[in-house]
Amino acid sequence: MKGQLTPVHCVDKSNRVAHNPTSQNSAKTEKGNVHDEELRQDPSSIITFDEKANNKVIGGTSSDLAAFYSHLATRELQTIKYSDLEFMKELGSGTYGTVYYGKWKGSDVAIKKIKPSCFTEDTVKQERLHADFWKEADILGQLHHPNIVAFYGVVSDGPVTDLATMTEYMVNGSLKQVLRKKDWTIDRRKRLIIAMDAAFGLQYLHEKNIVHFDLKSHNFLLNMRDPQRPVCKIGDLGLSKIKQRTLVSGGVRGTVPWMAPELLSGKNNLVTEKVDVYSFGILTGEEPYGDLRSEEIIAGIMKGSLRPEIPSWCDPSWRSLMQRCWSFDPKSRPPFLEIAKELRAMSASMNIK
Repeated sequence: MKGQLTPVHCVDKSNRVAHNPTSQNSAKTEKGNVHDEELRQDPSSIITFDEKANNKVIGGTSSDLAAFYSHLATRELQTIKYSDLEFMKELGSGTYGTVYYGKWKGSDVAIKKIKPSCFTEDTVKQERLHADFWKEADILGQLHHPNIVAFYGVVSDGPVTDLATMTEYMVNGSLKQVLRKKDWTIDRRKRLIIAMDAAFGLQYLHEKNIVHFDLKSHNFLLNMRDPQRPVCKIGDLGLSKIKQRTLVSGGVRGTVPWMAPELLSGKNNLVTEKVDVYSFGILTGEEPYGDLRSEEIIAGIMKGSLRPEIPSWCDPSWRSLMQRCWSFDPKSRPPFLEIAKELRAMSASMNIK
């Protein structure tokens, strides 16, 4: 099994799938990195929400794409001056970007800045980086929902190395961070509220024909200032894709433990939004498969034999929903409309408003 996977799947220590230049079918899947092959072969996969743009086939070079998205985004989005920002502290860092807690005219904000190290002498790589940046900004700027992290605007008035996006700041960070802290108690009631918020946000995304592709505890952001009513919002849409008709170009993208089997099989590059449903089901509150190597995780998911241990606090209805979400067959997974309804029914039985 390992021998079959090596040419296609290149996995880093964080289990994030990375590009393997030896495979023509592989894809760059780090945060905000567009598939090389996809840009050349499937321009329809990056059509925007703009109706006029939807009637065009977008092709050409990466610089053409960057200019196209830059035009769309700056036409609609607020432009923030770099000099108006205060960078208070670093919140997290990935291969391509660093997120900071900052201040903007007295307000708390999160600033996602492209790493200077990404700006190399490779012109093609830089053009793709710019295209990615503006594509993500264009998508984020058209999303408005209580359970999607609010997007405020772009920072583009300085040097190209200072390109950044600005969003609302979620005071308690990610679900992953909250679960690690012993001073926070997330009982069954709060877990249900968080799950409902997430389902509402994902239902909205799917109704907008957007597939997230990288759902995990790191990308659900929390505000727990109200001890009775935590708020959960979906963030980091850097790998998100816009669905055309019923399918979306998938490829190997995401973070291994949460990836649906159809993304790992390599049999078909077209998948449905049910890849997000699978990832949602894997969110049990614990880090999945922490004692296994990436190769073992991939093999187990593809065989359908590996799923997380179901927590003891799950009642039968929650257990059933979780198991249906991580079904091997995408058609057996419920849509988020149904998931939200079931979670509402569970909340009604607990008198949660």
